[in-house]
Amino acid sequence: MTHCKNDNLQSCRQPSSTQQVMTRHNGLIFYALTAASFLETAIPLHANALLNVFSTDPELQRWIEQNWWPVKCAHARETRTYVEATWPEFDWCAAYGEFYEAYRPLACLDRDGRSPAREALVRSVAAAQTAAFYRCLGTAADDADLRRLLYCMSADESAHFACFRRLFARLDRGGHLGLLATYRTIVTCASRARDVDVQLAFSRLGSPHWYGGAPFPELDYRDFVLRMGDVVRRHLPLGAAQRLLFRPWWQTRRLHPPATPAMRPAPRARALAAQPRHAAVLP
Repeated sequence: MTHCKNDNLQSCRQPSSTQQVMTRHNGLIFYALTAASFLETAIPLHANALLNVFSTDPELQRWIEQNWWPVKCAHARETRTYVEATWPEFDWCAAYGEFYEAYRPLACLDRDGRSPAREALVRSVAAAQTAAFYRCLGTAADDADLRRLLYCMSADESAHFACFRRLFARLDRGGHLGLLATYRTIVTCASRARDVDVQLAFSRLGSPHWYGGAPFPELDYRDFVLRMGDVVRRHLPLGAAQRLLFRPWWQTRRLHPPATPAMRPAPRARALAAQPRHAAVLP
């Protein structure tokens, strides 16, 4: 496990350097990092679902509970700590509470009935995309502390990708999922990240949750996607796989309003009845 410990990031930071002041006035960094902190904090929703999907594999369940889940929770603590230290006038807790209530019914939508092999593919795609985003955002960051944090998080996600990729190869050894279904799953995951997960988090980062206003010009979601797409283009070597993962971030004409439970089909009854093994607690 490559994870870097930054639990005392807020208490250990030195008086504001030029780089930290530049970061404070960088709206793109705020939106990207705070959205990431929301999604990482909500990870118990996904962890519980994964434990159910892989219920017949005790070894994999142990890895989820003892490795993947704790590392993701550490990412949540560290990103939240940095956001609250750098932008103290942003009400992180209230904004996250609104996000969580909207995200909870959507987080595991369409997972009902998904095979373990397809779930492993979905998680490997998510880890690969997250690792690339953290790496690109770290390269673009002015603050060296933030850069180190994001590089460590990217390394963690790369390790998670490797584990889920090996799992997918083992579970789909006979190629039962099929090339077309594999391609569609990858495209769907990449699009969902932009159109559901990140967009819903972004929608809770506006002026209602600021005391006295943000120290940078506010962005709308289309502008945010355009600018993040430019960051990826500048800092990520773009092979065929990377272009597939990030194609939605370069197609802003296809942006839609944030998804809500009323706009999406309801989960099946047995998904609603399932009780998680661990509660997702609002910090």
